[in-house]
Amino acid sequence: MAKRFKIRRKREESGVALLLAIFVLLLVAVVGIAMMAASGTETSLASNYRSSTAAYYAAMSGLEEARGRLLPKNANYLGNLSPPAIPPIGTSLPLGSAIYITNPLPGETVDPTNLGNPATFPDTEWATEFPNFNPASSVRIVNSVASFGGEPNALYKWVRINAVDELALLVDVNNSNPGDYSALNKFQIVRFDGTNLTRGPASYQALGITALAALPDGSRKLLQYVVGPITLQIPVTSALTLSGPGTTGNVAAFNPPANATSFYVNGSDQCSVKLPIPAVGVTNDDDYTSVNGSLSTPSPNANHYTGAGGYIPNVTQSPYPVPANPTVNMTDPISLSNFLPIVQNAADVVLNGPRTEADMPSAMSPSNPMTVYVNGDLSLTSFNNGYGLLVVRGNLTYTGDSGWKGIVIVLGGTMQEVGSLDGGEFDGAVYVLDLITTAGGGASLGLPTYIVSHPGGAGIHYNSCWVTTAQKPISYKVLAFREIPYP
Repeated sequence: MAKRFKIRRKREESGVALLLAIFVLLLVAVVGIAMMAASGTETSLASNYRSSTAAYYAAMSGLEEARGRLLPKNANYLGNLSPPAIPPIGTSLPLGSAIYITNPLPGETVDPTNLGNPATFPDTEWATEFPNFNPASSVRIVNSVASFGGEPNALYKWVRINAVDELALLVDVNNSNPGDYSALNKFQIVRFDGTNLTRGPASYQALGITALAALPDGSRKLLQYVVGPITLQIPVTSALTLSGPGTTGNVAAFNPPANATSFYVNGSDQCSVKLPIPAVGVTNDDDYTSVNGSLSTPSPNANHYTGAGGYIPNVTQSPYPVPANPTVNMTDPISLSNFLPIVQNAADVVLNGPRTEADMPSAMSPSNPMTVYVNGDLSLTSFNNGYGLLVVRGNLTYTGDSGWKGIVIVLGGTMQEVGSLDGGEFDGAVYVLDLITTAGGGASLGLPTYIVSHPGGAGIHYNSCWVTTAQKPISYKVLAFREIPYP
């Protein structure tokens, strides 16, 4: 019997499982590779971000070192170097001058002026900002200082401090040619009036601070501040100001020396910068009647009190013009009370009275004016070496051969010259007030009195330069900030 063979057809689906398995494996492999690539990208991005952030804050550290070293109260003040790295307060850093603070690693060379060597971290930005002062006409290089004792500084390489003009800022600060960058001024210093940048007259200048940071991995950041000084902004509107309540029977008193030929109160600017101001200022009609009367008759020297307006004796009439000022109103006892802690915190020296000239800081000089705050009475004998701002929370007594250059504020009510000595002089401006405060925070003005004996010294002479010098910056405000591409 013949065998029958059954022929089976091969199913068309045979081998599909294998193909699916291979496809799934490939898919898993691709996904895995993609995830690894994404992870690597994320790691790289995170690393780049960390590096960029580290360089950013390193450059910020350099900016802040330079900003701090602009303050006279800073132990590493640039003006304390020999010779000073920046000019005295009240003067200006000229365009074309560059001050570099360098911060190299051990064995490393940092020379921002060496434009031909990228390894020394050259300042390639200078030529862009100051094409008319390229190269710089004056360069001073100083060393950085450690931010924390025993710890290395952040990895900034250099910081540059310089004057700025409109071209460097790319800002028409006077709005003289809106939208026309080709007309930006390239030769005039930009100044700071306490509120705005200006090319007009102002006591202080704005400064540019630029910092370059570089990390070992090659990450670099170039950052820049534009800063302006914040000062106490004490309004000076007369050579001598007597600020009182002006109530009947409680008026400001000025007892001038009899027949003294050397004593003057002069409102003409001895610095020859600003217009004259009144010789004597008061705050109300009653004070005016009292003070003007004591200087007019029977005084034989009414012409010793001269100033704005030409009238003799030169005493301002009420209401006394108080300038708009964001810091202090010298006629308002509450404003004054709030102002005093600011002065005390900014002071170079704080003394608890009573004190004498022996307690005055020996470091004071014309190039190093200081803020001296005395909590109590002060007596000066044959002392003529005071420079800066003197605040006496009590009464001030001085001999005729004593004096001060700057601003003197007496808040105890009485300023009195005694003795027969002569030759001392107050150059700048003087305030005499009687500030009465209570434990509950209240404040009022009492009777201010200025008494001058014969011969009285040389008196009080307005000097705008010493007024400006006395008001040292208490901080430098950041007016603008930007990041600059660095090659």
